[in-house]
Amino acid sequence: MYGENEPRNRLPIMSIIAAIFFGAGSLWAGAQGVQLAFGHSRERSAPQLSKVDMIPAANNTANILNSTRDFKKALSDTTSFIEDTVSKAIPLSSPPTTILIGGDIMLDRKIRSIGQKKGYDYLFASLSSLFRSADIVIANLEGPVTTYPSKTLLPNGVITQDLTFTFAPSSIKALANAGITAVSLANNHEDNFGAAGVTETKQWLKKSGIKWFGSPWNTASTSLVLDSKGMKIAFVGYHAFQGGIDNVLAQIRQLTKDGNFVIVMPHWGPEYTPSPTVKMRTQARSFIAAGAKAVIGSHPHVIMSNETIAGVPVYYSVGNLIFDQYFSDEVLNGEIVKLELVNGPGGPSLDNVVVYGTKLDRVKGVVLK
Repeated sequence: MYGENEPRNRLPIMSIIAAIFFGAGSLWAGAQGVQLAFGHSRERSAPQLSKVDMIPAANNTANILNSTRDFKKALSDTTSFIEDTVSKAIPLSSPPTTILIGGDIMLDRKIRSIGQKKGYDYLFASLSSLFRSADIVIANLEGPVTTYPSKTLLPNGVITQDLTFTFAPSSIKALANAGITAVSLANNHEDNFGAAGVTETKQWLKKSGIKWFGSPWNTASTSLVLDSKGMKIAFVGYHAFQGGIDNVLAQIRQLTKDGNFVIVMPHWGPEYTPSPTVKMRTQARSFIAAGAKAVIGSHPHVIMSNETIAGVPVYYSVGNLIFDQYFSDEVLNGEIVKLELVNGPGGPSLDNVVVYGTKLDRVKGVVLK
């Protein structure tokens, strides 16, 4: 794990409450001590006083009663203050919502071969502990889930050069078992088997308990809203090699207007290039102007540089999450971005960003650095 910032310190609620009670108790004891001392002194001298001289003593008794009433009111006010302080402070000390976002998942070709031999759960064994520690886990599903026979892995075990992917339905349950919440379908391989393949993908995802968002064609419905700890978090997919960016921008605006914390996941940019293009930077700014609070991209198969624009983190590419590309260090290394959100009077906001490193493994699929 690297690039970690320490979360902000939480308000020590019980310390505040204890201080208030001890302070109130000390005040009460002091007041009672003064009143008793003064009262006892008057009682000892009372036999020597005339009726006229007794008037101040009576007044002092009244003062003591008034002081007692004042103290009861002060105690009531203190109790109200404590209740108000606790009700306001508790949300600040509650744990944040944690979101993990990874890159491309490709489960055909060599990855399918490993999954068939060792089981698909085996491929994610290194990540499952991290994934299950988060509230929401997201990644890009780089291909459809269908019952069509693989074109990249033949029955005799031969791996072809075909780039038409399809993932075995049995592989998707492993994503759910690992702790993945939802996947983006906004990419250039999702429609490898056409609209029928996309429809079948959604059916298998639903059966496995995994949600989805995004469209390979950037159609009107490309978003997903999830609720976590009283926060509404919206995910929007964008496939940059198709038209329809106006649809995506309109959705970002509406989701922002509705009070959602909007995260955009674009599938964009040139492959195997570590620096974002001018077009990518321009589109990132358009997402942010529309209301996006984080932009985390994929497709280049390598980690690209990141930056902050108007306070919004932009990770242009987090590389591969699981893929069978082993020809360079650049494609072997990937990132998982952790966003920590807190709820406040203005809605959810970004409190902290942590980045974890991953590495592709020829035997295990993917491992956490």
